[in-house]
Amino acid sequence: MINKTLLWTAFFSALFTALSLKFLHLFNFISWSPVGWVKKGSLFGSPHIVIQWALFFIILTVVFAIIYFAVSFTSSIPPSVTSLIIAIIAVFAIEWTIGSPKTPFDAIKSVSIPFLAIIAMVLRFITGTAVFMKKFLAESVK
Repeated sequence: MINKTLLWTAFFSALFTALSLKFLHLFNFISWSPVGWVKKGSLFGSPHIVIQWALFFIILTVVFAIIYFAVSFTSSIPPSVTSLIIAIIAVFAIEWTIGSPKTPFDAIKSVSIPFLAIIAMVLRFITGTAVFMKKFLAESVK
């Protein structure tokens, strides 16, 4: 199932997401650093910022490739619905992990709407491509 479409979709999704998160962090739309977790989990001190972003990009690419593969099985559900549900769950999980709010209501209040919009757009791109390719390959086999 690994093909060029999966790899290119994951690559450009990760590129857009990394650049968008840098933009959101630069203009204070998100209060946390996208690569801040590297400093906490580093065994060898604080790596250079380029290495942090490169590692972040590679992890995003792998995560998006896994999401592409997983959502290709949801071809009977509209891609917009699937991507919106996954985006809401992912954003709340990320915000909950990073912000550590005390109650779910505090987590809802702490969500960055631009962050949710970017994740929803990226997941819509991934989901739409995965479902289209699944249907296209199924029709070409017939």
